[in-house]
Amino acid sequence: PTRAVMEPPTDIAVKGPREGFIEDIKTNMALLRKRLKTPDLKFELQKAGKRSQTNIAICYLDGICDEKVKKEVAARIGEIDIDCIPDSSYVAAFIAPRKHSIFHEVGTTEKPDILAAKMAEGRVGILVDGSPIALTVPFILTEDFQSSEDYFVSPFMATIFRAIRFLAILIALLLPAFYVTSQLFKMQLIPLGLMLNIASSVQGLPLSPSLEMFLVLLTLEVLKEASIRMPKIVGALVLGEAAVSAGFVSTPAIIIVAFSGICLYTVPNFTETGSILRWLFLIVAGSIGPFGIVLLVAFIIYYLLSADAFGMPLLAPFSPFVAHDLRDSLVKYNMQSLKQRPRLFRSPNKTRLKSADEKGED
Repeated sequence: PTRAVMEPPTDIAVKGPREGFIEDIKTNMALLRKRLKTPDLKFELQKAGKRSQTNIAICYLDGICDEKVKKEVAARIGEIDIDCIPDSSYVAAFIAPRKHSIFHEVGTTEKPDILAAKMAEGRVGILVDGSPIALTVPFILTEDFQSSEDYFVSPFMATIFRAIRFLAILIALLLPAFYVTSQLFKMQLIPLGLMLNIASSVQGLPLSPSLEMFLVLLTLEVLKEASIRMPKIVGALVLGEAAVSAGFVSTPAIIIVAFSGICLYTVPNFTETGSILRWLFLIVAGSIGPFGIVLLVAFIIYYLLSADAFGMPLLAPFSPFVAHDLRDSLVKYNMQSLKQRPRLFRSPNKTRLKSADEKGED
């Protein structure tokens, strides 16, 4: 009747707990209770779905989470009027403030240790019966660049890993667009030796640089969609020598798209948003050039500055600037420096860690 508790395939950890949520809400509540053995852990049960009557549990730590956020989540879940809710993604779509945003406004996790840690910071968790994915609110964009392993390795290594993820996302989004715009508008952006190699590779190709990159990216997306049901070797042949030998695309385009795809998957929770943004950057690079890339970057930054989910700006703690919360953003400080909970979540109980001297005073 239920699947055994096992490590989630989307969040594999070398260090740290390996248990993951399953599709049974009672088991998931027990996994969370196993890590938070306090009477402050509360579950508020609701039902949604006129015909499915799906159980939904709002999880929070009494006295730590923001009461306003908890009430807003409960109100939005109560307003859901649909026949069936088979997964937590349905709930996330209904409670998200911006219905058509390409950026996530609700956090997700498949691991009870991560959910417990986020709740201890002041967030509210949501468990949906039939789904192994728990939701967390409020959500900020820097969460996508963090991993559970960051808290089980040294702060120095965690900071390096986060910097690598951030750099990889920039490469994934901008590298194909930069390649196209440099060929069409600004050849001087490429070093002379590399430019000569690219010129020899693209000589005789029937497609323009923008159409060539568009074709390779489209092929990658199609293969990614079909790879679950198709042997991987077929995709390798299409993306490899076969396409180059046929004279449809050049070797640099294959390398750039492959490297861009690898970089995108360094941040699994950002792959959907990153794929859309990569297409947008490619379109403006092929039509407007470098000026279009700059405009699109400015528009995305403006959108993120104005986006707000449950009273939390997506670019926090950088905008608004909260110096205290920078200690666990793209930079990871040691645990002794994180004595207070993140101020962004407006927790009534701000103290997370007490030193030996503070305990003696108590």
